[in-house]
Amino acid sequence: MTDQNLTFRPGSDIENVVSFPVCAGSPASVVSFENMQPVPDGMPCNFSLNADGIYQLRPGEGDDLLPIRICSPLIVKGICSRPSGGGWGRVVAVEDPDGNWHELILDARDVSRKSAAALNVLFDNGLELAPVEKAAQSVTELLAAWRPGARYVRSDRLGWADTTFSAFTLGDHRVLGGARVITDAVSDDVAAAMHVKGTLEGWRAAVAEPCAGNPLMVLAVSHAFSGPLLSVLGRDGGGFHLRGVSSRGKSTLLGVAASVWGAPSFVQSWRGTDNGIEGIAAACNDSLLVLDELHQVEPRVAGDIVYMLANGRGKTRMSSNGKAQPTRRWSVSVLSSGELSLEEHMASGGCGMFAGQGIRLIDLAADVRPYGAFDCLHGEPDGRAFAERMQRAGRENYGVAGPAFVEKLLANVDRRDLFQRQIDGFCQSCLVAADIPPDGQVQRVLARFGIAALAGEMATKFGITGWGTGASFAAARELFLNWFEARDGVTRGEITAAVERTRNYVSQNLGRFALLGAEAGEPKPGSSCLGAEYQKIEQALPLEVPLKSFYDRLTLRNRGIAIGPVTVSCRPKCSFKPPSAQKRRGFSSPVLNGVGADYRSH
Repeated sequence: MTDQNLTFRPGSDIENVVSFPVCAGSPASVVSFENMQPVPDGMPCNFSLNADGIYQLRPGEGDDLLPIRICSPLIVKGICSRPSGGGWGRVVAVEDPDGNWHELILDARDVSRKSAAALNVLFDNGLELAPVEKAAQSVTELLAAWRPGARYVRSDRLGWADTTFSAFTLGDHRVLGGARVITDAVSDDVAAAMHVKGTLEGWRAAVAEPCAGNPLMVLAVSHAFSGPLLSVLGRDGGGFHLRGVSSRGKSTLLGVAASVWGAPSFVQSWRGTDNGIEGIAAACNDSLLVLDELHQVEPRVAGDIVYMLANGRGKTRMSSNGKAQPTRRWSVSVLSSGELSLEEHMASGGCGMFAGQGIRLIDLAADVRPYGAFDCLHGEPDGRAFAERMQRAGRENYGVAGPAFVEKLLANVDRRDLFQRQIDGFCQSCLVAADIPPDGQVQRVLARFGIAALAGEMATKFGITGWGTGASFAAARELFLNWFEARDGVTRGEITAAVERTRNYVSQNLGRFALLGAEAGEPKPGSSCLGAEYQKIEQALPLEVPLKSFYDRLTLRNRGIAIGPVTVSCRPKCSFKPPSAQKRRGFSSPVLNGVGADYRSH
């Protein structure tokens, strides 16, 4: 069961309300039978709805039937179920004593049993019983018998209602699109933060436009728009971690991104367990999950949370009858911050980071720009003043840009093939321009930048950001190259040069190698009589052979080469190893002693 605050006004403005006058001289709880109006959709014929509540026809004197008021106003708006076919219930709207309306779900099992549980949730949301006999029993009978024709999709998360992408549920329970959707089991704190203040024009002028010229800000806001695209494109969740020292603008970046979907309180904390994160992720489904201060989560669970958020699936749990409970699912873009990287934080707890975790939460330095996290201050004297300006703007205008983006996207969901081609084109242009060799991990990271860049460009085309065309692509390209350089990535040309240097070194220093595995004994170190089949040692190092097939591990860095382990195969059952081999830290096999990028020791 769940409740949602609605904006209905009491009285005849409410859909399905039937008003009829109170007879003169009669109690307020009694209405003349002759004056009763047609009942709302699916309402039992012996009940009626007035502006002041629900009335039931009850026996009066003789054979007369009198309408007696039994409770304050409520409406059964429809019947709901989950897309999978389970979770049946009634969608009910109830008015509280202050005239506010709340929408909630009553489970079918409670309604059919005429259980007190159905009444309890109504009482919690402001329903009042009239001081007449058997009022509670009459209300439960009404709920069980009221069967409207409207059908709702019941969902335990916000965002896209189903795989047709025809409706999108927002945090304030508005539904964009044509479908009827009702949500339950959604985090109230997160949903409450996803409300609207200000206008789209105000947000564009005060928040979005000052992001121009600041690559990190442009990427953060673009990434905030990418949430609805993930499901449309069939992509997994994930995102970026902004790393940097305190008071350099990280929190400002988070606040600016959060303003796309909600209030400053939309920014969540890493503090808590992975169980708590599940509910938050489901509430942020298809939008943005903003997590501040990585150090507040235990290092031992940080990596597991990253996997869970990106994979979009919670833990499997068992119910009391031994059956598996429905698993929570989501698809969410993540934006995180902290003074340490994920790898450093996990290492502080004695845990190592897997490559998959670094790919799903991409580490970006957020304190190395000219003004901390900023490049352009738009007239402000320093980075602190600019950060305060952006924080004020985010408190005055928020929650309007995300829904505006979804409304435009609803009319373009059938263009997903075009979206994918644009992402692929961006990725290919980055690989070619920077001469980056094929690498599965790098390409997955680049795709994440591409999705964010596409979202930002679409928001610009939709008239939401006010940026120039290409600004999102340019910011994403610059920051990807910064990430790649910080990762000690190497270009295809550097790999080619490194292999060539290695080939030349081995060819010119045959005397430093000993033949192993020969049937006629092993030549002494320094011997130059190796036989005709070994005269061209470079044949063991063909350039076209993939690096992974030649070395078990190979790391080539911009400053120096570390190669290991090295086994130079010239023919079957024959290999060369250096006579003097040592263990190098980080490798489990021997490596060439003294081989470096420039070979100065030789």
